[in-house]
Amino acid sequence: MEKRWHVAEACPADFSATIHVPGTVAQLLWNRGVRSKDEAEAFLHPSFEDHVHDGAQFRQMDAAVARVFDAVDACELITVHGDYDADGVTGSALMISVLRELKANVDYYIPHRDKEGYGLHRETVPKLKERGTGLIITVDCGIACVDEIALAKTDGIDTIVVDHHQFGEALPDGHLIHPGLPEETYPFKSLAAVGVAYKFACGLLKEARVRGFEIKEGWEKWLLDFVAIATVTDMVPLIGENRVLETYGLKVLNKTKRPGFLALFEMAGLEPGSITSETVGFGIGPRINAAGRMDHASLALRLLLSESIDEARLLARELENKNKERQDGTKKMMKEAEEMFVGAHGDAPHPKVIVLWNENWSPALVGLVAGRFADRFARPVIAIGFHETQWIGSGRSIPSYNITDAVKAAGEGILTRSGGHGAACGFSLKDADQLAVFRDRLLEHASIISEEDLIPLMDIDAEIPLSALTMEAAEAIGTMEPFGMNNRQPVFLSTRCRVLSADTMGATNSHLRLQLLDPNGRTVKAVAFKMGDRLPQASAGSDIDLVYNMSINEWNGRRTAEARVIDFRTCDLV
Repeated sequence: MEKRWHVAEACPADFSATIHVPGTVAQLLWNRGVRSKDEAEAFLHPSFEDHVHDGAQFRQMDAAVARVFDAVDACELITVHGDYDADGVTGSALMISVLRELKANVDYYIPHRDKEGYGLHRETVPKLKERGTGLIITVDCGIACVDEIALAKTDGIDTIVVDHHQFGEALPDGHLIHPGLPEETYPFKSLAAVGVAYKFACGLLKEARVRGFEIKEGWEKWLLDFVAIATVTDMVPLIGENRVLETYGLKVLNKTKRPGFLALFEMAGLEPGSITSETVGFGIGPRINAAGRMDHASLALRLLLSESIDEARLLARELENKNKERQDGTKKMMKEAEEMFVGAHGDAPHPKVIVLWNENWSPALVGLVAGRFADRFARPVIAIGFHETQWIGSGRSIPSYNITDAVKAAGEGILTRSGGHGAACGFSLKDADQLAVFRDRLLEHASIISEEDLIPLMDIDAEIPLSALTMEAAEAIGTMEPFGMNNRQPVFLSTRCRVLSADTMGATNSHLRLQLLDPNGRTVKAVAFKMGDRLPQASAGSDIDLVYNMSINEWNGRRTAEARVIDFRTCDLV
């Protein structure tokens, strides 16, 4: 699919000298909003001591900490109520680990994704009362559960909310640890829920030492392996404090002694010491999320809390099976979605929004289908499945179109619930007869999307000569890690690259391998994954414009710089 390429404007000529870094790195920092030497130092050399904020700056931290210790002193049952995704699971595991260290009476509750859905529910409160819960700590949920927390209060149950999600006009009656609340004094607003949980944990441990608990100074840093997971998977911006937490979290994750993580690494074929933000995003996060999608998130939570490697390996194997089920289920649904789409539209122009549904689709997987379709067709996509009495859907969108607003407008009087943000949404409806009505309303609403908006826009950090692709440059780019949202892996453009040879590779010849000639006569390797079908566009002797990431390839102890191709075009004849 044709893409629009947009190259960032060049940074000021003297910026590189001002911040004392190579020109290419200076351009990357400029693109990410860095404007001074101090900001560059904080970005390239994040310091735990200098760049992590004190959690005591949360307005309600002291009161929340005191309430926990009241519960500890009274042997009250504390229930950690988490969410079923990787952020909720890792945040809950972190919270439970600390409460156990404080000798608290603690258990947990995570709702079933399909049967219960997101957040604390009215039906859950009586269950917790029956358990004897005296204090609920919500993790990655709760800030919008005003009525449910009020109900718990009437039953004598207090609530501490540890969250980062959007909230309504009213706030719950509880102790609220949330960086984005009105008048909140905590300076960094973009923490993942696991990051908020970490701040709360640090507050608890600080007070525990004051109370005479024998907890070594700095012990809380060993909780950062949990933080490293969801700070990537929950797509919070990897800038500011998140960058510091992720940098040190990856160090801890690579040294972790937790049986759950070690067993997870074994099952995923990952080596401790080589875990990166990319590894987390593609290898660890999806496995943790698979538990909630295919069965119940408590499987992943029990794995992360395992205290023996034998138990952890059993749980990790079970989790791997769930992940395989997720992969197979998604693949089957994608095939059905493609057949449905082709059957409905054939060679006709694609609609500006794609809406697909199937009563046999799992609501836990429709978001994955919508995401892949949106990437493939570069337009908003809605996929809807069915569970018991509910049609449950998920949407993914393009940058210029707020899918949550669109769904709310099209679903007025039809949907039983909806929520989300500009890029993604979730919703449900009960009446199957309304599915077509909902689709038609969305198609009408999507008429505001311009044709230009449907051409994917590729942001490029800098145009550089192919000769700039060197080991020294690739290693300099490495100082920008960890990569993630708002600090993606840098993207470069090199024009008029001469193709020396091109062939396909892989078991199904689905990947493209190129040998390119730089202006200095040096051969440069390039790999284009899943572009094997574009071999005719890269014939030997032709010139191409290349968009790519710099990468270091290691083979037989030898390290070489290569281009990981994102896109390319055949040059116009001059």
